Amino acid sequence: MSRSLGLTAEARSAVFAPLAGPGRSEQVEQRMREAIVLGLVGHGERLPRETELARQFGVAVSTVREALDALRNQGLVRTTRGRDGGSFITSSEEGQRELLAARLSGFSRAQLHDLALQLAAVSGTVAAAAATRATSSDLENLRSITQSIDFGDEVSARRGEALFRVEVAAAAQSPRLVAEELRLQAEYGPLLWFGMRDQDLRDTVRRAQLSLIEALGVRDAATARAIVDGQLSTLTASAISFADRSRAGADDDAQLAPVVLADCASLVVETFDTVFTTLGRARDAFATTLASLAHPITKAALDGSVRALAEAELADGAQLVIGAGFVATPGFVADAAWHLAWWVRQAGDPLVQRLPPRQLAVVEDPESEFFRDYTRLEWWRGVASGEASHITGPYVDYLCTDEFILTLTMPVFDTSGAQPGVAGVDVTVSALEARFLAAFGRLGERVTLVNAQSRVVLSTDPTIAAGTLLAEGGERLPCGTLPLALVRH
Repeated sequence: MSRSLGLTAEARSAVFAPLAGPGRSEQVEQRMREAIVLGLVGHGERLPRETELARQFGVAVSTVREALDALRNQGLVRTTRGRDGGSFITSSEEGQRELLAARLSGFSRAQLHDLALQLAAVSGTVAAAAATRATSSDLENLRSITQSIDFGDEVSARRGEALFRVEVAAAAQSPRLVAEELRLQAEYGPLLWFGMRDQDLRDTVRRAQLSLIEALGVRDAATARAIVDGQLSTLTASAISFADRSRAGADDDAQLAPVVLADCASLVVETFDTVFTTLGRARDAFATTLASLAHPITKAALDGSVRALAEAELADGAQLVIGAGFVATPGFVADAAWHLAWWVRQAGDPLVQRLPPRQLAVVEDPESEFFRDYTRLEWWRGVASGEASHITGPYVDYLCTDEFILTLTMPVFDTSGAQPGVAGVDVTVSALEARFLAAFGRLGERVTLVNAQSRVVLSTDPTIAAGTLLAEGGERLPCGTLPLALVRH
């Protein structure tokens, strides 16, 4: 039978804490599902009543009811009627493992590396703070936890590591860090702990716990942080390897004959050529549409004419393109000196992906402290300087999608040769991983796609994260005329 972690008061307050932003049933469902897998709520445990759950999450009762329906359909919750009725956790160990595997396979490498970075930022800070604040009784508590964990058992090791991490946070004597550690444990931790099924990794975790206790005992904050960073890197690589194996098992391409590096470069060129071809058609359509609008051109008129074209780009781009539209040259729009007619669709969760594209809302008032001059950004400067097309990235798109992306842009010209703006699309690194990694993997060796500055787009090496700078060395093959290259190392 599953057991909860014994963090009753603290863990439950973290699991059922109010949701950030507008509450949706999917958010409630995810929070509770992760808590079940982590063990914060165990098999047979009775959940609070729907009205109480709604109060704790800060959502409507109908929202909680929808979330519970989804959990029942997944076999994680059962509901009975009568005096002793209610909703109870029914997750078995095998069911939890299957749920973890399904969730893990939905993450790209870039997302898993980013997740590990977030965990390291919190857990590393927790460990460093604990090194200056932990008492001898705190250290003894951590030792007793490590000694009580059966590292020969996957479930015991996974749950024991969760308890150990939270107790380290408690030793840091920071309520906010404890709450954040608990939130991350419940939301993301299981994804990185899936590798606990491997005995060697469980032994590595045990050694890391003992080393961390030793570092805390001598108040060595730097070493404590380094231990956490190293452990998360190991767990991330393990999670990525498992996700890769899961995808390969369901991917017919993985059974094809090995390829050579030139084949991989051709695949990159073909993919980006296809996106640029679609973008080129949109650029021409933008120019034609703009020429037909009555002057002076207003925001409403521009948005109305661009929207259908931008949404068509999102549809034509399938799962590669996450954002598309037209960015006006300052002063081109009569009632807005600066304007982006840009539409984005949500990435990640398939439930969210089905939502219609939304228009990007940005601050267009130059007097505002939140205004951003987009003519200073690379994706604008590249085509403004005379290039027929430009690729920017990879970079974190915090203005639009909060995703790791590449932006492809082309200048738009009117009949007089003036440039009223720029047409562009955003392509996610996660989508490129799905497109390229299976083929790259058939090389049977490490290969990394980088941009002109050697910034990593993606790599077959699970330890090389997107966005990092690749050291010089290795065989480098340009991808046609694109500012991208493949490096074999």
